[in-house]
Parts: sequence; C-alpha cells; structure tokens
Amino acid sequence: MFDACGAYNATLIVRFITRYNTAAAIQRRQTIMPSIPASSRALAYAALVCTTALWGSNGVVSRAMMDAIPPLVMASARWAVVFVVLLPFVWPERRAIGQTLRRDWKLLLLLTLIGSAPQTALVYTGLASSTAIHLGLLNSTIPVLIILISWGWYARRPRRLEAAGLTISLCGVLLILAHGDLRSLLHLEFNHGDLLMLGGMVTWALYTIRLKDRPQSLSVYAFVFVLSLIGEMLTLPLAAYQWVHTASIRLGARELLGLFYIGALATLVSTVLFSYGVERVGAVRAGILIHLMAVFSSIFAALFIGEHLFLYHAAGFVMVAGGAILGCIRPEPVISSATSTKNLTQ
Repeated sequence: MFDACGAYNATLIVRFITRYNTAAAIQRRQTIMPSIPASSRALAYAALVCTTALWGSNGVVSRAMMDAIPPLVMASARWAVVFVVLLPFVWPERRAIGQTLRRDWKLLLLLTLIGSAPQTALVYTGLASSTAIHLGLLNSTIPVLIILISWGWYARRPRRLEAAGLTISLCGVLLILAHGDLRSLLHLEFNHGDLLMLGGMVTWALYTIRLKDRPQSLSVYAFVFVLSLIGEMLTLPLAAYQWVHTASIRLGARELLGLFYIGALATLVSTVLFSYGVERVGAVRAGILIHLMAVFSSIFAALFIGEHLFLYHAAGFVMVAGGAILGCIRPEPVISSATSTKNLTQ
C-alpha cells in the first residue's frame, strides 16, 4: 500500500465493549482503558490526513518513474532511503534494537512482510502491469478489509456512523474512479497485476490492525528503522537480480530526487504519522480516512502531470471527505490486546 511527526508517545487505548462480550473476545484478553483526550484525537486525525496526502503524492511520483525504474528496484531503493535517513537518529537505541530483534524477531518479520519493503514490492509489481485507475479502486478496499478483519478477529462490529461514513466515502471514491458514470465500473477488467495489488491491500489492512502490537521497547523511529532493515534484507537480492536483467534502467537527477521523496517523505514521514494516528484513534477510523488518498491523488495529478478536474471530482471529494468525517464523529476506545497496553503514558 502507498505506502506513514514529533516525539512518539506509545499510547494504546483499550476498552471492552459489553455488546462484543463473546467467548472469543474474552479469550483474546481485552481490557478496559480510559479514552484519550480530544486534543490528542485531533492531532491523530491531522496526522492521518497528512498521511493520505503523502500517499496520494507517492502514487503520482512512483507512477511517473515506473518507466525508468523497475518495481522491485524502486521498492528496495525506497526503503533504503528510509534506512539511511533514520540510521543516525536511532543509533543511540542500537542496544534496544538488538535486544528487541532477538526477543521479537517473529513479530517484526511478520510486520515487515505485510507493511514494509515486501508489501511495497508486491504493489509496485502489480502496478507495472495494471493502471493507476485500478490501483485507486483497489486502495479503496482497505477500509472495508480492515472492518471485516476486525469484525472476524476481534468480534468488533462497525458502529452505525462508521458503517454509514464508510459507505458514503466509498461511493465518492467510486464516483471519481468512474468519471461520474458508475455504470462504467461494470466494464472494468482485471488482470494478474490487479490481483497482486489486491494482495498488497490485504496485507496492508492486516498491518494496520497488527500495528498496535508492535514492540513497545522501541521508539516509532527505531521501529520503522527495524522494518526497513529487515525489508532490505528480504528484497535487496530480488532487486539486484532485476537490476542485472533490466537494460533500460535510468537513474538521472529526476529519478534520484523522486526516490528520495518517496523514501524520506512518502514512506518515512507517512509511516511515523500513520503509526501515531492508528494507536490513538484505532485501525477502523484510520482505515476510513484512507479514502482521502483518492482526493489527494486526483489533485496532485491535475497539478503536476496535467490531468484535468471535472464536476464529478468535486462531488466525489465532498462525499469522500463527508463520509470520513461522519465515520469519525463519535470517539470510541481502540480494541487491542492486553499486551499492547503497557507503556500507556510513555
């Protein structure tokens, strides 16, 4: 997924809601914690909106470089930038990083596979044989996937306002993708690239839900650094192989600047902001706001690569933003595991 500032406060708010009091939920050891302040929620929502803007710009920049840089090389280079930029900042945490890698390597490996360089490589590989329109459509499945997985895994049914906001927001995205004529969606055809990108959406939804379980012994910067380190170890051999067997790779000043942007801003900054937001408002509401990415993508495409905006864009934008706001009106504590509630005030 396109793929998310300030000091990190590891805050995870948990509350056992009585209407979800099933045997399965009890076995997952949910606990009751107080809700977070309104000011903290406002900052979290602002962080998530900024995240979607960065992801929207990432789609435009990455697509513009796809003809010059193959997908695996681009994915590996993107996370290599994250690794290099973070290294001097997390060096004081090197001992904690080593201890966490030894203790929680299985969890970190899982989070890397579903939310770092391998997930990016999966999406980029699919994009190379598909279209940006299909990518935008598939990105809109993420909020639905988050709600469905949360429902099945945590017995967490969507609230009425969340369901209504999700539906309105999704309709707005579909209106934009269909260029104002929803009937045109019936004529879309999907290929293997679309299936790969859909796999990337599923893994990102899982990452969003599991993000609350990340090791609390690391700052968010050290955590992202570890993901980039493991991700590079997994993808660099494949990227090197693709580099050797691709004759048309071009790395001029434009491409290098683009790689720095998608690595330092669209990946590093967005990952930090996304982590901040998810841990304060929950995966479901964060997922609803992902629909805003279609709005930002369209705006950036019109500003920077010459695409045009029409009335159906404006109508879709209103529906997307309105649905996102509706789904986030009433704050609700985040459902989490007991182990992820430690360091609440860290």
